[in-house]
Amino acid sequence: MPTLAEQIAIPEISLRHLSSLTDSIGLLQHAIYKLPRFELGYTTDDNCRGLLVAAKHYTLFSEPEGERLSRRYLSFLHWVQKQNGQFHNEVSIDRHFSDMVGSEDCQCRTFWTLTATLNTALPRHLKLVIKEMMTKFFPTFYSYSYPRPIAFLLHGLEELEKQKKFAPLNLDIATTAQILGQKLVSFYQENKSPGWYWFEKIMTWGNALLPSSLFIAYRLTGEKVFLDIAIESFDFMNEQVFDQQQIFQPIGNQGWFPQNEEKARFDQQPIEAMWMAIAGKEAFETISNPRYLDQARSAVKWFLGENCHQFPLYHPKDGSCADGITPGGINHNRGAESTLACLYSLLLAKERKF
Repeated sequence: MPTLAEQIAIPEISLRHLSSLTDSIGLLQHAIYKLPRFELGYTTDDNCRGLLVAAKHYTLFSEPEGERLSRRYLSFLHWVQKQNGQFHNEVSIDRHFSDMVGSEDCQCRTFWTLTATLNTALPRHLKLVIKEMMTKFFPTFYSYSYPRPIAFLLHGLEELEKQKKFAPLNLDIATTAQILGQKLVSFYQENKSPGWYWFEKIMTWGNALLPSSLFIAYRLTGEKVFLDIAIESFDFMNEQVFDQQQIFQPIGNQGWFPQNEEKARFDQQPIEAMWMAIAGKEAFETISNPRYLDQARSAVKWFLGENCHQFPLYHPKDGSCADGITPGGINHNRGAESTLACLYSLLLAKERKF
């Protein structure tokens, strides 16, 4: 791990803004500046991220607000779970479900969230609720077919490996990780070509999620091909998102990065920095290359002002984060996803002593 001199100076990690975005139902997804936008309702995606952050904050700091928010977000997730085990994603302010079922990303992100919450300091009775929810979810486990959902499932398996007493009795984690990892290998082999070492023909959102999950698959199975592809794809991605000064510049959402075309520079989204921090951590813990820890650290510093505009997105006073970096500066709205991406990155850096 880094020396004290190398570690990031972590500012106060406040839940005040997160609390202001939370009502008696759950976490509202959008804000205008820092004011919650009730008319746009809730998503399971954001309540998942909220649970990840609140539970980790409670584990690190033992503050009652972390537990209170964790209960609220877990209650929301319990409410939106359907009888077949899957989850709604979109909920209107008047408590009506706006979809028939959430996306594959939503289903598998929720699985990761629930398993990660098992490895926190939250009370056991909440973890028993999670076990019941996962029991309902598992019959659909092998039905997901896209790269990011599969990657979320692998992250969840790693968390479940640490809490096997909550796993279904017939679940062999190593075998399941082998199956899921091989699916990602197939995506990679179908899409890579000379000069393009990626799982799809375009790099879009949450890119670092994909190689990070193969580092996990390797640790769970020992399958060398998972490690080889994790390193090759992660190194290729990092060539695209770090400049010569090693400042993190994620792929922008105004055009993304199609193969053989120019990378979009803007808008840069906080969720990309969060997944880079996670992936750098996973890579370092797998092969102990300090370069990957440096990249994780750079991603966290992106929130604190080490970005292309040299302007901080994070406000330590209330724990809010700007919704992204635009060509002219920052997006001054501070909604749930961006705030949670920042808070999770800071908590991870503090927990792992980046």
